[in-house]
Amino acid sequence: MAELVKNAWAGWLSFANAGKLPAALLISLLFLWIYYKRVRQKGLLIYTTAALICCILPVTAALLELYQTRFYDYKWIWSLVPMTALTGFAVTLFLTDFLQESSGGSRKRQAAAVALLAAGLIFCGGMGRKPWDGCGRQGEVQERQKAEMIFEELQERLQGKQVCLWAPRELLEYARAYDAGILLLYGRDMWDTDLTAYSYESYPGGFRDLYLWIESAPGTETVPVLYCAEALAASEVNCILLPGDKPAEMIQSFEDMLGVRSEKLGEYYLLIR
Repeated sequence: MAELVKNAWAGWLSFANAGKLPAALLISLLFLWIYYKRVRQKGLLIYTTAALICCILPVTAALLELYQTRFYDYKWIWSLVPMTALTGFAVTLFLTDFLQESSGGSRKRQAAAVALLAAGLIFCGGMGRKPWDGCGRQGEVQERQKAEMIFEELQERLQGKQVCLWAPRELLEYARAYDAGILLLYGRDMWDTDLTAYSYESYPGGFRDLYLWIESAPGTETVPVLYCAEALAASEVNCILLPGDKPAEMIQSFEDMLGVRSEKLGEYYLLIR
């Protein structure tokens, strides 16, 4: 239970940081409770407040996650909260009731307040991504271009042979878009768990270990390199791209196990079986 509570709190922090709509909802609730006597839809206000509290408090959020089963993650419990409806209701009340009284009939003040409100609502969505975190549009274009250069070089070296690729995530994400004929040891559903929401199938445990190792995930420092090399030797992978920051002794272990020599390809070590 302690783990569920911890995960629920981490889920709320992640959900709140992904955008500003939760903040808009909280401001709307505060506004409606201050002017509670003027609110006609009191049932909507009370229900939304109760549902919001249940989704934020770690204990009740953990119970809701148990109710919906672990098949779904934290963000799905927010389907209980009518965020859009309540926020829209608060905006409507503000424009039709409060604004007319506070502006004293001045159209300029009303227009300025409406413009500020519209700007605030616009900035409430899509603000979770930061342009400097590598996930913005410019970062995606650069990553795609870098991946395409790698794939072009691979095609020249393999001379039309079928490619079964194992590489870091930043390359696998664009491999099939570049050439649908490229086979992958695992796909996007390895790291994007939402894609497996309606599937009970999973990768073998060894594949998961390979993904965590090549991505240098925390806790994989003790994963034996020979274990990864043996798993690859038993697979159909014939093209391996290892990050250039991996120690030389690790690259040597892959070379010895697979019986091939590595060569530098951009920021990666290339091994062709």
